[in-house]
Amino acid sequence: MPGSIDKAPRHDAAIGWSSTAISYQRGEADPSHHHVEGQLLFAVKGVMLVETESDRWVIPPQRALWLPPLQIHSYNLLSNTDLRAIYFSCSLIAECTNFTKSNLVHVITATPLVKELIAGLFSEEYNGSSQQKMALLLLEILSEAPPLAAELPMPHDERLFRAARELLVNHRWAASLSDLAFMAAMSERTFSRLFIKDTGFSFRTWKQRARICASLDLLANGIPIKQVAYQLGFSCPAAFTAAFRSVLGSTPRDFLP
Repeated sequence: MPGSIDKAPRHDAAIGWSSTAISYQRGEADPSHHHVEGQLLFAVKGVMLVETESDRWVIPPQRALWLPPLQIHSYNLLSNTDLRAIYFSCSLIAECTNFTKSNLVHVITATPLVKELIAGLFSEEYNGSSQQKMALLLLEILSEAPPLAAELPMPHDERLFRAARELLVNHRWAASLSDLAFMAAMSERTFSRLFIKDTGFSFRTWKQRARICASLDLLANGIPIKQVAYQLGFSCPAAFTAAFRSVLGSTPRDFLP
């Protein structure tokens, strides 16, 4: 990853936390940067592709990503996205002695409580003292939440990554293995072999998982299941539901607002 920008703290040590809300259009990107604070990234709507020095994470609205202090990262927006970022000072993180994973990048489930606490930190209905308690409670929840495995592992090979990113950003669900191999400037055989080695999935299986990840944004915005299924190229809602269950172990209805 190229050299990063040092983004200055948004709060003083006495307050210990701050927040920012940014709306992005699909295809926009925030270049490589880091913060002296820890950061929780969450999208009210939209899907993010976050890249650190060692990994890449696809984050739909039902997930949140913890980034430790000084962690270099960048992100690309795979759809129109309303981002919420909460920043925590090192001193505030230290107050949460149970947060043993505070130095590790990891994904958690954005439970209803996590979403409400994040919303509370953006609300003018609460005073600073109440919001600081919310920030500490959010850290406590982060300390207890089990890290989730990546539901859509992204290729590390830059040629494969460019092709996979093209599929995700431009929603090219009809793209074939031949199409992606052409984008990566490889033969189909080489593309298939490297893709499995890099992600642990065949391209066909990975593409199925990519469609499920994309569906999470649509479902979070209340799009009917039938419409989501056809929009993502499934033959029928039943096929979509079966694929969804195989990836996430639940049904699309469980992810509707």
